[in-house]
Amino acid sequence: MKKILNICMMVITIIALNSCEEKDTSEFIAQEATDFTFSTSFLENYLLNNSLGNNLAERFTWRDANFGIPTERTYELQAATMEDFSDYTNDPDDSNYKAYNLGTNIGGNEIPATVKQFLALAKIAGLDNDPETPAPNTGKLYFRVRATIGKDNLESFSAIQALNIELQEGEEEVGGPNCPSWWVVGAGAPDAGWNWDNPIEFLCTDQIYTSNINLANDSFRFFTEKDNWDSGLNFPYFVDEGYSIDPNFENAMDGDENFRFIGTPGKYSLTIDSVNKTIKLGPPAAEDPNCDSVWVVGAGAVDAGWNWDSPIEFFCTDNVYSTNIKLTNDAFRFFLEEGNWDSGQNYPFYANDGYTIDSLLEDAQDGDNNFKFNGTPGTYLLTVDTVNKTITLGIPRPEEPNCDSVWVVGAGAVDAGWNWDSPIEFTCTDNVYSASINLTNDAFRFFLEEGNWDSGQNYPFYADDGYTIDTLLEDAQDGDNNFKFNGTPGIYYFTVDTVNKIIDLRQ
Repeated sequence: MKKILNICMMVITIIALNSCEEKDTSEFIAQEATDFTFSTSFLENYLLNNSLGNNLAERFTWRDANFGIPTERTYELQAATMEDFSDYTNDPDDSNYKAYNLGTNIGGNEIPATVKQFLALAKIAGLDNDPETPAPNTGKLYFRVRATIGKDNLESFSAIQALNIELQEGEEEVGGPNCPSWWVVGAGAPDAGWNWDNPIEFLCTDQIYTSNINLANDSFRFFTEKDNWDSGLNFPYFVDEGYSIDPNFENAMDGDENFRFIGTPGKYSLTIDSVNKTIKLGPPAAEDPNCDSVWVVGAGAVDAGWNWDSPIEFFCTDNVYSTNIKLTNDAFRFFLEEGNWDSGQNYPFYANDGYTIDSLLEDAQDGDNNFKFNGTPGTYLLTVDTVNKTITLGIPRPEEPNCDSVWVVGAGAVDAGWNWDSPIEFTCTDNVYSASINLTNDAFRFFLEEGNWDSGQNYPFYADDGYTIDTLLEDAQDGDNNFKFNGTPGIYYFTVDTVNKIIDLRQ
């Protein structure tokens, strides 16, 4: 009897333990996600323009996917041209894979999509912007978010969102600003000063504010409303908002903590990108000439030489002369009149008149005392500012690409990383590849094809091919022999000149 009682007690205990175990386990069983929907306020129509490919088309946001358990979620933004997603592919080897898979976010609730990404989908959908073809320029694209958890990737999908797309017909650019302007006043903007008589207007397109501006080594401030001193935005405002600010600006520490320009005085293009949170200086955009041109000839000006067959014309706006010019280590001279050798102005002419002359230019000491270029051969924006009496070499204005791009990814390229979500495109003109790139002290690699890891070209590839490589770059010695940046982190103008076999960095 005692033995039977013991057996019964064992059975009861096992049943009880099993019940407890099943109860505990059931508390951690994931369920299909609930309340998983987009939270974006979508537009009624998305007008897309080819010239704005890198601009934000939409920032997709969504509510948390609730799987019923506390765990990290991975979100993927997926797209299709068919409402039922029957054309969607998740095959990385498919040529359209990147068009359909727009990005991944681990734990976060947003993924941005660019105009370029929308246009890639529109092309798959059979849309085009040519009014002479029968293909439509309007249609729908479809988007959803996939959420996964756990090692088995338990998944759930948001509802599908349709967006109306319209391709702007023809090749014309977007027809003007579409958001309120900002303004700059201050002594650092000498054409404005600290008053509202002549503020510098920054026109706004898609929340990107830009203008050409003359800058001096002094302070200034942004204002969101003209004539309203209370609408000012100072240096700490942008720092606190997480902006990356061009190193030519600093906090003026003047009581109002305005911006101070510490670079070379002159005319620049200043852009405040409130989407990507950057403030950048670049070469000034070309403006309508309003004064007579000057000309350059000489062996140092590669496309000119010492003749009048193809002199380099410097257009003039507000007594500032500038143009892109391809320079090599030789002599050249400025001329006030095309075809007139007697109208020349050499190095001593400007030096004796009190000009500050770029250190990459010197007196050729060749009998005529021409200019001589002593820097790394390549294309530069050469500016002669007769107002501030400066002659400067800078980053060239963008030119129309005429050859295929290459791409950079890697931890050393801050805005890229080791993935294909946002590679850095180097556009190509006359077999010279260039881009402005934010570099840090880490590794990166060039790729001939976007999305193709097998198309990489590392440091030894260029070194073995006889390239002269900037001293701020070295072999990472990381197993893949990638490039490594060893200079001061920041934004650089990066060129790969496959004609002269030069890899160059400039700030």
